[in-house]
Amino acid sequence: MDEGLIARRYAKAVFRYAQELNAADAVYEKMKLFEKNYIAHPDLQKALLNPLLSPEDKEMLLSTAIGIEPGEAYIKGIRLLIRNHREMYVRSICLMFQKIYRAVNGIIRVKIITAMELSDETMDKIKEFVRRHTDKTIEFVHKVDPSIIGGFILQIGSRQLDASLMKELKEMSLQFGFLDYK
Repeated sequence: MDEGLIARRYAKAVFRYAQELNAADAVYEKMKLFEKNYIAHPDLQKALLNPLLSPEDKEMLLSTAIGIEPGEAYIKGIRLLIRNHREMYVRSICLMFQKIYRAVNGIIRVKIITAMELSDETMDKIKEFVRRHTDKTIEFVHKVDPSIIGGFILQIGSRQLDASLMKELKEMSLQFGFLDYK
């Protein structure tokens, strides 16, 4: 079965249930925490795929992975995944839940990637620029990635502006026939 279809169905079910409990905001925050921890801890990913781990242990693992009290909606969502043997799709479901939540609540995610930390003043200017161009609520994410060397990459929703030095170097290397530039 298609992973995207599975993720969408389960994310919608968890979202509807969270809305019924007036807990969608809380579950959204927990899903963001889970995603962050899931990426940061590859052992968590391996453990969820371990067939020797009992469903109860997997539930405990997923509950504690967010680092805070999970709440009823989050726990019921986890139980649904585990009962239906869908724990291998947990990250996709988590991401889809966030996407649904943002769409329903008129939130646009803006991610800025820079080679070094930005000052508060610079971040405020970027935020103000983006706010002038949308009527949606904006969720900002700043990531430092030294591999881009300089410049920035700005992602707004599904659009991306890559003004990084690394991109420029790659384009120049292609123009001069250096295909193996990394």
